[in-house]
Parts: sequence; C-alpha cells; structure tokens
Amino acid sequence: MTKHDLTQNRQQLTYAGAAIAIEAAVAKSREISAPECIAVVDAGGNLLAFARVEGAAVLAVEPAIAKAATSASIGAPTGSIPFEFGANLGFASQGGLVNLGGGFPIIHNGQLVGAIGVGSGTTEQDVAVAQAGRDALLAALG
Repeated sequence: MTKHDLTQNRQQLTYAGAAIAIEAAVAKSREISAPECIAVVDAGGNLLAFARVEGAAVLAVEPAIAKAATSASIGAPTGSIPFEFGANLGFASQGGLVNLGGGFPIIHNGQLVGAIGVGSGTTEQDVAVAQAGRDALLAALG
C-alpha cells in the first residue's frame, strides 16, 4: 500500500459557490411567490450557506438543512426513497436524514461537490427552488 492509497483527492463546494446557489434559489422563491428556507452543504453534508426568505416557515429551517445533508449523503434527490426505507432512515439517523422532496445533489464533472435543500412550500415549489439554485451553480462552474 502506498501513501496515495490512504487519502482522497476530491473537490468540495466553497462558500462562494454556495452563495451563487442561494442567490438563484432566493430569486426563484420570490419569482414564484413561495417564501422558502434554503440550505447549501458541502459533499460531507456540512452547512455552507443558509437563507430564509421573508415569510418562510420557521419550522422549515431544520428540514431544509436535513434535505441538503440527506441529498449529499445519498448522492441523489430526496423524496424518492420507498416509504418504509425512508421512515427507517429518519428513525435511525434521529431525524438527520429525511425523505421529503426538495433536496438535490450538486454533481460537477461526475463528482458530488455538495447539495441544496429547500423547505417551506409545497413539494413542487421546494423542488423548483432547489433546482434553480443547483442549475445556477452548475452554470457558473461551466
């Protein structure tokens, strides 16, 4: 075994990247008149940036963060896990992982660099706002 086998070389989302996603998501939230809580995490699920648009439900703060962390953990959008598995994940992680729509991984050059989670609106609104944030960041990354 070499020293190289003991470490990983991976990209991580930065605050500057997270800010781009937040700005675009906030703009979409306002455009569709759906005040939202928006969280962006790095690939490890660590919070990088958060915004709560005026009028968004205060109780949606933690679910938005959990959606982002869940999406980073599983490398896939949230809300598509069969119910019985989703409920078990939530229980096993003490609410850290959720199966609610509105979380999307941010994948650049085939590598997970972070995730975005949105909550406070309907599932459709949460998804639209999260996609807007993710898409703006991916466009900026080129």
